[in-house]
Parts: sequence; structure tokens; C-alpha cells
Amino acid sequence: MLAAADHRSPKALGVKIIAVHRTFTGRKPVEALAGVDMEIEPGEFVALLGPSGCGKSTLLRLIAGLDQPDAGAVILDGQDPRRLRRGEIGYVFQDAGLLPWRDVTANVELPLEILGVAKAQRSEAALAAIRDVGIDDAADRYPAQLSGGMKMRASLARAIVTRPRLLLLDEPFAALDEISRHALDEQLRELWHETEITVVFVTHSITEAAYLARRAVVFSRRPARVVFDHVLALPDQRPASIRTEASFASEMHLLYDALAKGESGL
Repeated sequence: MLAAADHRSPKALGVKIIAVHRTFTGRKPVEALAGVDMEIEPGEFVALLGPSGCGKSTLLRLIAGLDQPDAGAVILDGQDPRRLRRGEIGYVFQDAGLLPWRDVTANVELPLEILGVAKAQRSEAALAAIRDVGIDDAADRYPAQLSGGMKMRASLARAIVTRPRLLLLDEPFAALDEISRHALDEQLRELWHETEITVVFVTHSITEAAYLARRAVVFSRRPARVVFDHVLALPDQRPASIRTEASFASEMHLLYDALAKGESGL
């Protein structure tokens, strides 16, 4: 997996979030995060759940170094996220964000192009990433020719083409139909097993969190605080059929109760 993109040997990043506060100023200041503490071990797959607008996406942006906390600290591998080399963090947004004038291969190549990787090497790496997400038959298509699921697969390929040490995903499959969403969840989990990188995944879906993650963290309504931090009592290998098992339903029930608690502000 990802052999063609092996221009460095990744080691999964650990994440430390220490008493993080973030308030957005304006006519009416919005307090998004109020003293969030969390530690994510290298190689973990963590799902973040919580009410809409509670600050999950804000926290993801802070981890990526795209925004800065007003107080507290975010530390990746012992340092500020902004000090990491480019390409060490992959980010998949809610919208695929593909450039309409570039085909799939050229879109996936873009991070390597920005890094100054030679054309032949970045094309090889892009095609390998495209194969990894299962859309190699669409490598020369343009975004307008792709389904929603294929666009998100291309976006995922673009995020992993640099062999990141940390992959951040902000509700990437929320707009897809259930079948496409399940297929992409399975693809993502397979990629995580094979790459062994750290993954932080924001979702509103209890089912998705229970299927994907090794650990689920549930936040209260804004300003976010952690109300439930739970290692899922499910096997590490999870076939699609696990969604119908009693153990899976039990974990979903725990997450639902925690979400209800977070929504109520208790």
C-alpha cells in the first residue's frame, strides 16, 4: 500500500490537546472550546462526536495548525503543528474540493506538486493512491464526470498521497447515500490498518463512529467539553456484518446516551 509514494517513512503522530480554549470574536463572541483536554496515541483511530456546531471542526482545524487556540496548546509529536513538514498531515473536508479543470490524477498530484516533487514521481504516487481508494478506472476523468462517492474517494487519495503521519477527516461522507457511505467507511478502515497512521474523524453518525473507530470521544454542546471518552469494545477486525451484531448495538447505545447527555449540557 502506498509504495509508490514512499519518499519518506512515516511514523504515526501522537496528539496532545492541553486545556484548549477558542473563542471567535465579532459583534457577538462565540465560545467554541472551553478547556478541552485530550490525548491521542500514535496509530489510534479516534471518532469525534457531538451536537452540531459544538466545536468539533474547530478542534480539527487547531490540530491541523490551520487555526490557533486562544489559550492552551496543541502538540503533535512534541511540537507545534505549524512546525511539521508539509505533507505530514492529510486533511479531508466535508466537500471534496476538487479543482474542476484538473482530472483526478492531476487533482491527487497537487500536494506533491506544491512540495516540489518531480513530475514522474508524483504521477506514480498519485496513481498508486488512486488505486488504493479503488477509482483507478477514473484516473483521467474530471470532477464533473464523477459521482459524489467517487469525488470523496479522489479527495481521500489526495490526502494520503504524501504519506501523512496524521489523517484528519471532517464529516467527509455525510452527504452520501448509505450504501456509498458504508463502502467508503470500509475502504477507510482498510487504509488505516495498512498504513497504521493516526486518524481523527469527525462525524454525526453513531453507526459510523462505532464501525470505524477504536475510540470515540463525545462532546457537549458549545462550548465543547468532553463528556464521554470510550474505547469501543469491538474486535479490531470489523466485517460489514458486525453492524447487525448485538455487541455493535450495545456500543451504539452507549454513544447515543453520551450524545444525549452532551446535547442536554449535563
